[in-house]
Parts: sequence; C-alpha cells; structure tokens
Amino acid sequence: MLRISSFLFSPLLLFSQTLFTQETIQEYLVESNPYYYASIAKEAVSRERENVFQSVFDTQFNMKYDTKRYPTTEGDYRQVDLTKAIGNGMEFSVAYRDAQGTQEYNNIKTGQEGEVYTSVNIPVLSLINNTSKNELDLQVAQLKTKELSQGSKKKILKLYLLTSKIYFELLLNRSVYLTEKDLLNKAKLNYEFIAKEVRGGKRAKIALIDVQSQIINRKQRLLSAENRYQNLENTFLKYLNISKETFYKRYTLPSIKIEEGKDEELYLGAQEIALKNRPEFQEIEYLLDKVDLQSQYNDISKYPKFDIRLNGVYDLAYKENGYKVAMAFNFPLERSDYKGRDESYKKEKILLQNSKLTIKNDIQVNIRNIIQKASLQKQNIQLADEEISLVEQLESAERRRYQEGLSSLLFVNQREILSLKAQQKLLHYYFELQLLHLQLKYELGILLQKS
Repeated sequence: MLRISSFLFSPLLLFSQTLFTQETIQEYLVESNPYYYASIAKEAVSRERENVFQSVFDTQFNMKYDTKRYPTTEGDYRQVDLTKAIGNGMEFSVAYRDAQGTQEYNNIKTGQEGEVYTSVNIPVLSLINNTSKNELDLQVAQLKTKELSQGSKKKILKLYLLTSKIYFELLLNRSVYLTEKDLLNKAKLNYEFIAKEVRGGKRAKIALIDVQSQIINRKQRLLSAENRYQNLENTFLKYLNISKETFYKRYTLPSIKIEEGKDEELYLGAQEIALKNRPEFQEIEYLLDKVDLQSQYNDISKYPKFDIRLNGVYDLAYKENGYKVAMAFNFPLERSDYKGRDESYKKEKILLQNSKLTIKNDIQVNIRNIIQKASLQKQNIQLADEEISLVEQLESAERRRYQEGLSSLLFVNQREILSLKAQQKLLHYYFELQLLHLQLKYELGILLQKS
C-alpha cells in the first residue's frame, strides 16, 4: 500500500553482517554501560545494605578481662560469652565468668573455679506479636530494595525509550540526508544535460551558471542534513557506550519504515496490561507493605512495654545453681508518639492509594491520545504516499517539457523541491508513528518485551 522510494536504501545493506534494529539496543543495556548502571545503582547499594540490618541477628562472641591492684582493694574479672538475638526480640546468652576480689563496676563474686551463666531477655509484647524493632528494620530494608528494584525498572524503561527515540530520529535524519543527496544528484544530472546543450549550441553559457548556483545551494543543504545526522549519531552511540568504528564494523542502519503491529489488540486490554507490567504499580504495593509493617509494629505502642530477664548460674566450685528474675515496665500516659505515627501511617496509605489511581487515569488518557494521534498519522501517511505519486509525475513531466524547450530550469527546480518536501513529509510521518508505537508500549510497560 505504502511506497518508499529507492533513495531510502543504502547499498551497504547488501554487505552488512548485522542490521541494527531497535531491539538490538537492549544488548547494550548492561552494567558496563554507565547510563544503565546509573539506573540500577541505588538498588545495588540497597541490596548490600540489607546485610547491615541482618547483622543484628549474628551470633556475638565477647570477652571481658579486668584486673586491679589498688592500695586497699584488689580484684579480677574474666568473662567469655556467646549472645544471639532472634526475630521476635528475644536474646539468649551463655557465658563463663570468674569474679574474684572486690569488683569495681558490679557486685559479682564467684567461686574459685568461676561459674556458668545463662540469660534470656524476653520483650513480652514483641514475643506475643512475633516481631521486634530489629526484625522491622530488616523487613523494611528488604522492602526498600524491592521498591528500588521497581524504580530501576522505571529508569531502564525511560533509558530504553530515550535511546529508541534517538535511534528512530537517527534513521529519520539518515533518510532525510539521502533525499538531500538525491536532490543534489538531480542537479548534477541537470548540469550534464545543459552542458551537452551548450556544447551543441542549443543553449547559452549563462544557463550553466544557473544550474551551478543550484548545485552549490543543494550542497549546502546536504551539509546541513549531514551535520544533523552526525550529531544524532554521536548522541546515540554515547548511550550505547560504543565507538563509531566498532559500531559500523558490526552493524549497518536500516531505513526508517512503519512497523506493522497489532496495536489495536493492545488498546483493548490496556489497563490490565499496564497494571501487570508498569513498575510504578508494584513499587506502590511495596510502599504500602512497608507502611503496613510500620503501622503493625506501632500498634504495639498502645500497650505498656514489659520486659522480663531471666538469669541462671551454676557455680563450678560449689556445684550449686542460682537464678535472678528482673522485670521492666514502661507506659507513656499521653501516648503522643503512638498517636502521631498512627495518623501519619494512615495518611501515607491514602496518599499511596491515590497515587495509584492517578497513574491509572494518566495511563488511560495517554493511551486514548496515542490512539487518536496514531489514527491521524496513518491517514497522513496514506495521503503523503498519494502526494508523492502525483508530484513525481509532475516532476517527470516538467523535466520532459524542459528538455523539449517548453519549460525553464526554474520550474524544474520547483518540481524537484516539491518532490523532496513530499518525500521528507512522509518520512516524518513514519517517524511520528514509530514514536507513538514506542510511547504506547512504554505506557503499557511492555517496551522491553521482545515482539
């Protein structure tokens, strides 16, 4: 249905090893690419920081040694212990200690062979709720990493979208460059025809000056088009993190063209597809999970803090057991901390839920706009294709009239420029439709999925 003139195709395509497509970009979204790594760096840092919060559950090995010889007192204290905390807040310890003489910081005294000492610290409310501040911090850190992983996906999607747009803009400007080159070649053909006419005495030499001026003008146009193309090429290769020499050793670029897709099928289930694939929604779910965790832990603050510590000893010299029970009770009467946190968590949940609805609505509107624009661009492409057919016929007819002496170079030039504009208009319509196709996949969250 649509025609793309032969000027869009480069002879290099016949000899290239690999044609660089939009999907090839994904091969360069790797950690060695600084633009890609910048997208995932926060997630990588957060994943390592989880170990910091995990470390509070590590088994601790401790040693203490204290000896003194004062004028009126002397004493020795030695202790070796293993301590382990678990997720519900309980802490276990087993130790050997030997305390002789007068102790400086405690009143402990053991038999000559020392004693085995065990202790269990029980935060009652944490035990009942099977959680603790340390466990909360670890779970929040893990959710933070998951949240940042979705943030990484968002950034990678945006990076891929940006690079893909530059890719299609590069193809557009490459094709525009080739149309300008084709226009220059037409001027050179006109020069050869006029030079032949001048040599045959059919035209005055002044006609050559006219076409030479035309050639200079078209060379300038070509240089401007080449400069735009090369600037885009530099930008594109920057995001791929590859040199120009390496790129063209491996690849060649295709012409810009319309990809026949099944976008209409995507429109029908757009909301469901977006909910499943857009990282923003999963990111919000992780944030909601984090707020729920914090809120659940804050609910413990409604009740008095009540800790019990049980200590047991076995003296190795006297072969006797002993024990100690300690209790601690704390209850802030106004409970300002609990009330403030409770209200803030409720409002944060409302904010996140509203954010989810806002993103949904934005996606729906964006997709409707894309549908309308894509429909318009497809109509424009059909009309531009018909226009090219007409202006090329008129250009061909004008050239025959000129060769027969019935027209002037001015009219031929006008027809050639009109043909050029029609061809470039079609290329821009292709480009705009490609961008709409990209934007649709981005809105649905499936841009990185291979078709």
